Amino acid sequence: METLWRGVANAWECDELGHLNVRFYLAKAAEAVGGLAQLLHMPDAFTAKPYATLVAREIIVRFLAEARPGAPLVIRGGVLDHDETGLTAALIMDHPAQNIPAASFTVRLEHVSPAFQRTFPWSSRTLDALERLTIQRPAEGNTRSIDLGPRADHPTLAEADRLGLVHTGQGLINADEVDALGHMRAEFAFGKISDSVIHFEAAFPDHWQALREGREIAVSGAVLEARIHMRSWPRAGEAYVMRSGVKAVNEKVRTLVHWVIDPATGQNLWSMEAVACLMDLGARKMKRASEAEVAALAAQIVPGLSA
Repeated sequence: METLWRGVANAWECDELGHLNVRFYLAKAAEAVGGLAQLLHMPDAFTAKPYATLVAREIIVRFLAEARPGAPLVIRGGVLDHDETGLTAALIMDHPAQNIPAASFTVRLEHVSPAFQRTFPWSSRTLDALERLTIQRPAEGNTRSIDLGPRADHPTLAEADRLGLVHTGQGLINADEVDALGHMRAEFAFGKISDSVIHFEAAFPDHWQALREGREIAVSGAVLEARIHMRSWPRAGEAYVMRSGVKAVNEKVRTLVHWVIDPATGQNLWSMEAVACLMDLGARKMKRASEAEVAALAAQIVPGLSA
C-alpha cells in the first residue's frame, strides 16, 4: 500500500467525546483520495477546472481506535478493483505512535468529466497505474456488522413520511462546505448527520435525561461502522432535510438509518446506515444498554429499512 496522506488529529477537530469527530476522518480520507489521484496521473482532479475528476458514490468506514487531540495520523491505500470507468479504493488510517489502525475506508469512485457530467474511460497510463496499485483487501478493511446489501430503492421524502421516519435535521449547504468544483465536500456527508442525529431522542435517552437534569453528560453515542450512499453532491445554498429510523438494536449496538433529502424535490441526496454503541465517557469504553432501553428502541424498529 502507498502512503497517501500524513497529518494530525487537531484539537479543534475533536468533539464533546474527546476524540476526532467522524467528519474529519472523512476529510482526511478525501485528501488521501487526492493523493491516490496523483499516483493515477490525475494531478488536476480536484482543482477548479479539471479534465477529469474522481466522484465518490459509496463510502464505507470502520472506526477502529480513538484519535485523541495531537495524535499523528497516516493514511495508506491502494486499489481493490477497477472497471472501465471507476475503481474501488481501500484506505487505512494508522496511529504510527501506537502502531495500530485508527480507521479503514472502502470508497467507490467514478471517473467523471466535469464538463459533461458523465463517466468516461480511463487513459492508458492511468490503467497501467491502476494495475500497479492493485492490492488485496487488508484485514482492517473487513466490515463486521454493516449491511452490504443493495441500497434502498426509494429513500424519498414521501417514503420517509410513509414509514414515519423521525425528522432529525435540516439546513443548508454552506459556502465554506464545498470543494473547488462547487460541490459539498465528502466530510459533510457524515458531518451533517453527526450534527443532527442527537435529535433522535429515543436513541440517546441518557444524553437527553442528563441535559434535562442539568447533569454532565456521562454517556453518548459513538459510531463503529457506517456506509454512505451518495446519490447527488449538492451545491452551496441548497437545502436538505434529514429523516432517521431504527433498523436493529441489541444491548451492545444499535443500527440507525438516515435519509438526507432535497426538500424542494423530495429526492434523496445521500443516505447512511450507521452501527453505533453507547460510550461511557469516563471509562472510555462501550456501555451496554439496559433491557428496558433495548426494548424501548426495538419498539421503534422500521421493518425493511435500509440506506
